[in-house]
Amino acid sequence: MAVYTKLTTEHKEDIKTLYNLDKDADFIEISEGILNTNYLVKDRDKKYVFRLLEGDRNINEELKELELLSFLNKNNISCPQASMNNLGKNHIFIEEKMGCLFNFIPGEKVKNIDEKVLKKIGSTLGRLHNLSKDRSIVRTRKIDLDFFHEKISKVDLEEILKDDHDLIMGRYNEIKNLDFSSLPMGIVHNDIFPDNVFMGEELSLIDFNDCTKGPLVIDLAIVINFWIKIKEFDKNKEDKFIKIFLDSYELERMLLPEEQELLKKMVLKMALTFIFLRINKFYIEDNSDTNMEVKSYKDLLILLEEETNEIY
Repeated sequence: MAVYTKLTTEHKEDIKTLYNLDKDADFIEISEGILNTNYLVKDRDKKYVFRLLEGDRNINEELKELELLSFLNKNNISCPQASMNNLGKNHIFIEEKMGCLFNFIPGEKVKNIDEKVLKKIGSTLGRLHNLSKDRSIVRTRKIDLDFFHEKISKVDLEEILKDDHDLIMGRYNEIKNLDFSSLPMGIVHNDIFPDNVFMGEELSLIDFNDCTKGPLVIDLAIVINFWIKIKEFDKNKEDKFIKIFLDSYELERMLLPEEQELLKKMVLKMALTFIFLRINKFYIEDNSDTNMEVKSYKDLLILLEEETNEIY
């Protein structure tokens, strides 16, 4: 999330009218995240999130996301749903950009990683992947290693990365030619960080705007990286947490031998994907006029340490 497009008073009035919001409904900018414009909307005793898509997005694929969210909720996976407006649509257009008003998911973002939360996210992802295996969403802009490598390769990376260059590009060279396309595919969340998971009466997944069809182990790799490895637990605790997470996932969906074999390489690939994403956002793109949460790629370098883990 971020704020690229500032909603005018006229925009806000149109949204209030279309969605029957109170005339005093408040729109508050959300600076967290980096891909789309988001506002928290407070309307009397209710809350919503208004999302405006940024970048070159295929509207038909975006509508598939909205349908997927409805389908998941009907199958007991808690996630946001787009509200219907007075025109009978679950979306509107502002300055040719697609906007949606989502229900606000109650609960708190995951802050403490423990056995209980790892079991829940493992089983939830297993169910999500089972449900999504026959579906497809194709993003024109996506969280993808090759996509961001192409972006950052247009500049002098040695000058930008300096002492970090050899480490980052050395690890990239280890996996750049690996082919994961033969692995089981389905809709992956593709951004399953702890701050996209709410813990309330039930576990809820939010921010599906980068969900896409891809190898299912992508989501597992993101959890291993950004729920466990990034925390720098001691070796025994890290091993234990990874095993708990994968065991819980496999209670819902068993990993194939080829997935187990390539999972460690996917962990490295997804670490590099988000490193490249951050390099692109903060060293190459001009986001000077954007209300955006700033994060450095350097925070992720711990994920590039040589892997000795035999749990996965």
